Amino acid sequence: MTHGLAGLMEEVAPGARPSLADDLWRLVYTRNHVDVDRARPYLDRDHAGILVYATSLDRKRALAIVETGDRLVGAVGSFGPLPRLGSAVRLSASGGAITTWRLIVDEAFPLALDVHFDRAPGGAADRRWIGVMRHALGAIRAAEAVRRDGFAARRRALPKFVDVPSCDDVVRERIDALRLEVERETAHTTEENDELDAARYARFSGTYFEQRRGHDREAAIVRSRQQRFDERMRAALEAFRRELPELHQRWRAMQSANEATRATLLWLEGAYAESRARMRAAFTASRWLDALAEAPFVVSGFDAPPPDLDDPVRANDVLRAVALLVRALPRTGARIAV
Repeated sequence: MTHGLAGLMEEVAPGARPSLADDLWRLVYTRNHVDVDRARPYLDRDHAGILVYATSLDRKRALAIVETGDRLVGAVGSFGPLPRLGSAVRLSASGGAITTWRLIVDEAFPLALDVHFDRAPGGAADRRWIGVMRHALGAIRAAEAVRRDGFAARRRALPKFVDVPSCDDVVRERIDALRLEVERETAHTTEENDELDAARYARFSGTYFEQRRGHDREAAIVRSRQQRFDERMRAALEAFRRELPELHQRWRAMQSANEATRATLLWLEGAYAESRARMRAAFTASRWLDALAEAPFVVSGFDAPPPDLDDPVRANDVLRAVALLVRALPRTGARIAV
């Protein structure tokens, strides 16, 4: 028995079952390693990787072994409920005179499958899950294509943005329009224009008294027109004040319509980007299936594609499961002979 494996078995001896040493030795051999390192505490990092083995020793203690990529690291501790094998975890040491270990789950394995990292596939039956996974990934790609077509149709059906000025600008333009309308309605009549012409002519000809009378007549005509304008403008503004609540309501309705269109458009853009990301992830996962078919582990319980793969949550679970299994592929090539 190797040094690390012997030390780990000595630590778990009180609660170890008789076949534990054989299981660990088979795990070391299957994972292309030469030993299992007992976890050592570091100040600046944890032992992060994929959980490849976990077993309960007694009611409190459990043994967890993590594949970090270049080695296997094992630790004994009170970890609570053990996550599924294949989960992304970290072994973190707590400070103190006696080192205790915590098993932190960064990403739990999302599918209800059993991954056996201490077994190598022995035939077509052990690789059957590859074909099922290939069908599942194809279903995800087809569902995402339909989903993106639906997003495009919804985007084309959105109402166009309306150029809505500020409420102050609307009120100001309305008042200016009222002013122009009142000015047209209260303009000098033809008779008043004739009298103005006569009064202005008298101001520059005739005697002083005729000029004075012309000036007074011109002032009276202008004053009369101004009075008509003021009265008509006051009435128009009073009517406009009664219309203001309805005007504000229409303005808010236009603003709300624009905001609703903008919110829907932002959601569609985000959902479209997520759909494209799932499509790319599905294609990437399909390319990894050949490597997973030769992987030194066995996946059981995957006899049919999961239902409802048109649901993004279910699709993401499948894609994340493939990504975690890819992370679990061995990266060492030193297999020892037995």
